Amino acid sequence: MAVLTLVLEILIAVLISSALSHVIPRVSTPLVQIALGVCWYFTPFLPNLELDSELFMVLFIAPLLFLEARNVPRREVAKNLGPSLSLAIGLVLLSLAVTGVTLHVLWPAVPLAAALALGAALGPTDAVAVASLGKEAKLTDRQLNVLRGESLFNDAASIVGFQFACAAALTGAFSMSEFAGGITFSFFGGVTVGVIIGFLFNHLVLLLRRYRMETMTLRIGIEILIPFTAYAAAEHLHVSGVLSVVAAGLLITFQRYGFGSDIARTNLVSNSVWQFVEFTLNGSVFVLLGIELPIAMRASWENPSVSSRMLVLAVAVLTVVSLAIRFLWMAGMLRVTKDSTTGKRRPMTKDRWHSAAVMTFGGPKGTISLALAFTLPYGIDEATHIPLRSALLFIISGYIVVSLVSANIVLPLLAPKDDDAQGEEYARVNVEMLRRTLTKIAELDTPDTHTEVRAVMHSYGERIDRVKLAVPQETVKREQKVRMTTLEWEREWLNRLIEDHPEKEEAAEELLGRLNASLNHMAGPNGHHIQIRQAKPRRQLAILVRRAWAVIARVAPGLSSSKVDMMRAIQIELFKATIAHLQREVLTDVENAEIIARLIGEYRAALSSLHTKTSSLVSLQTLPSRQGVADIRTQTFRLELETIREMLDEDEITRAQAKMMRQNVYLMQADAVL
Repeated sequence: MAVLTLVLEILIAVLISSALSHVIPRVSTPLVQIALGVCWYFTPFLPNLELDSELFMVLFIAPLLFLEARNVPRREVAKNLGPSLSLAIGLVLLSLAVTGVTLHVLWPAVPLAAALALGAALGPTDAVAVASLGKEAKLTDRQLNVLRGESLFNDAASIVGFQFACAAALTGAFSMSEFAGGITFSFFGGVTVGVIIGFLFNHLVLLLRRYRMETMTLRIGIEILIPFTAYAAAEHLHVSGVLSVVAAGLLITFQRYGFGSDIARTNLVSNSVWQFVEFTLNGSVFVLLGIELPIAMRASWENPSVSSRMLVLAVAVLTVVSLAIRFLWMAGMLRVTKDSTTGKRRPMTKDRWHSAAVMTFGGPKGTISLALAFTLPYGIDEATHIPLRSALLFIISGYIVVSLVSANIVLPLLAPKDDDAQGEEYARVNVEMLRRTLTKIAELDTPDTHTEVRAVMHSYGERIDRVKLAVPQETVKREQKVRMTTLEWEREWLNRLIEDHPEKEEAAEELLGRLNASLNHMAGPNGHHIQIRQAKPRRQLAILVRRAWAVIARVAPGLSSSKVDMMRAIQIELFKATIAHLQREVLTDVENAEIIARLIGEYRAALSSLHTKTSSLVSLQTLPSRQGVADIRTQTFRLELETIREMLDEDEITRAQAKMMRQNVYLMQADAVL
């Protein structure tokens, strides 16, 4: 029960961090999780932890590495395999040696083997952080794929080197020949075991699928079993378990092939399960770091043989040394690598030096380094008579924090996203959001609503085609501004109509209320009650009375039988006037002429739809019900907002992108035809 309670408490902390990250978006989720872990340490009734290093390696590192290998874009990474392996093996071994020797020289109390173990722990780059960098900075496809390949393969090289260094630190014996031979045997042995495990599981799932025995539960259970089986089998044969997991993850392909709605549904659930596993394990590692960090700091600072200034100095020096090594290696790799089109090596120009700098800060450290830090054996303190494990954990933790912060600050400055790149990214995620909304709209299809749902789905298909044009971000903002300005003009037109024709006031106020509701949504907290604030004092009370009357009307239908027809007639007049207004604007606003022309076309289509639905010459049986379409559109707007929220919760879109998507929904709500 104690272990179960501990697991539940850590999971609760991870879930709390997810909620807090939306409240304080400028603070990254890992930092929030570390802060929760620190609070955990200072909470009297919560237990402090002593982690089993071998169990931690199996429970955390194995599934994370498998997920990394499972989702990596194989074809893109294969094209840049040479540079990726150069970083994953050559740079890792060089960094291991240089950072280890630097720490040993800087602080002689740290044995060389222990310092090399720390250097190995600082080798892996964080795949999640690398993937998120593409959202914040403008990276080329080749840069991003090289960094992805590095983050996949350098984990294995770093972990193998870390294990050998820890063994040397515990035994006090180190042989370079044994080290090289052991790494070679462990490398090829681990890959061989992983290939066999991946081959067997891949054919097992395909065999079950062939005989229609693949169920959702069985498939997900097999997937979760693969990394633990690969790791356990390799460790039993005394070869690298982590390389076995990576090889198995790269080899399985059953989730990429197959047809049918049942397989697609299983793949969707499987991806959701692995997203939860990744989120939980990553979050748990940072919460555990927050718990262990005060322990490490306290043990180091309270011991007179450990200088707190030395710890901070070690973090700073190792950060500078690691970045310098990485920059020089990147520059050398770019100089040696041949151009993919000409096949010749290119001289180092200013742009290529800039690319080396971008790639240098594009390798932040993260979860795997933290996991390795936790697996430092407690016996490492016995030979030095100082809390060496706590000191090394403090140095690794500090280095990781500095690495993440510098990557998120420096990289966007080195490679800022321009408007075109932001527009293309916005178009891509917007298309994905619309497609997901379409799948939800399809579930509304029934024999009674089939015609109306088809009409709405057709409009979403047209929206997807328009968004695929991937206009620059600045154009998107200008288009939204033109649309808002047009809505404000419509509001003024309705206000003048109410003043000139009091008999149309009730129906016009209904339209005006809808416009103001959309504009209030788009304006945010500072835009509430626009209608009341802008109205004349005489009308403010009338507006409030009509709002109260509208509430009564919703629960007492049929109070105004002619209001709908009056509203439709007013909207026809409004759209005609708006088209005339936009035709005048297109002659004067040259910069936005294309946007205004497209907007005129949309208003004409809406006006044509209104005329068609009011014509008695058209058979109502062949057209979708006007009220039915309105009801379906109301539901689709809700589904679209729900999809935007889900994508934001999953960090698939940024807050700025979500805000822009919501504003588009509010604009469409304002333009919806009654």
